[in-house]
Order: sequence, then C-alpha cells, then structure tokens
Amino acid sequence: MIGKFFIRHLFGMLVAAAAINTAVYAQDKSSDDGEPVRALFLTQVDAENAHDIAKLNSVLADSPDAEVSPVSFVARAYQFWGKKEVMKHFDETFKGTWHLEPDMTRSRVVMLNAVTAQIYVPTKVTLGAPGKDAATATYLINQFAVRTSQGWRFTAILPVPAQ
Repeated sequence: MIGKFFIRHLFGMLVAAAAINTAVYAQDKSSDDGEPVRALFLTQVDAENAHDIAKLNSVLADSPDAEVSPVSFVARAYQFWGKKEVMKHFDETFKGTWHLEPDMTRSRVVMLNAVTAQIYVPTKVTLGAPGKDAATATYLINQFAVRTSQGWRFTAILPVPAQ
C-alpha cells in the first residue's frame, strides 16, 4: 500500500516539476524570440565585412582564463580552439578577400534553454587569399550563443558547405 502511494506521489511530483520547467522555458523562449541572437549575428557580419577585428572580438564570448576559452571555429578544412586562435585566424583571413551575404529570411534561431541558443543562416561567403582570385560559395552557418553578463555572445562557429 505504501509502495503504491509512494510511486504515485513521486510520479506526481515529477510531472509537476516537468510542467513547471516547461512553463518557465516556454515563457523565456517567447519573451526572447531569438531577436537578440539575430542582432548579434548581424553585428558579427558587419564586423567581418568591415574586417574590423575589434568589433568581431566583441561578439565572441570571453573567459576569465584564456586557456579554457569556450570559443571555437570548426570547418571542414580546419579547427581553431579558443578565442585567441579564432581571432588570429580572422586577422590572417582579413588580409585577403572576405565578405558575407547572409540570407536572413531563411535564418532560424533555436532556443536550447534560457541561456543557450543556436542560429542557422545560409550565407554566401566570398573569400580569397591576398593577391589571389576570390570565389563565392554558399555555407550553412550554424553558431551557438550563450547569454552572459554582457548579453548574448557566440561560442561556436560551424560553417558547412552547402554543396
């Protein structure tokens, strides 16, 4: 008798906790709607198109310890781990041709929880090494953002070639 009561009571508490968690998440999700993450992405695009390394640095998450930076940039051809390495990569890349044209009409923001979001944006990327011809290709850019005391900041950049 006590066993059945305990199981029913425990099950009821779990259902109630799940309902409260879902309600809190749904409330947060609807109040945020992903617009701050889209705005941050557009700030990043502006920084990259202007080859503005300081502005680009401002959209990426900081860490009190540079050795354990949460920032990464992983593409098919390379991987950069840590904000310092990612910024070094962009500093070199900006010496050549680098231009982004995101299709924001197809962008999607998925709120993973109250402090983490994923943004997906098909983007035409024109790139070329210094003194070389540039080429344009479409990438399906996926990035992850975290809510920090300074607002939303990106931690991971994952461009996937569309072809």
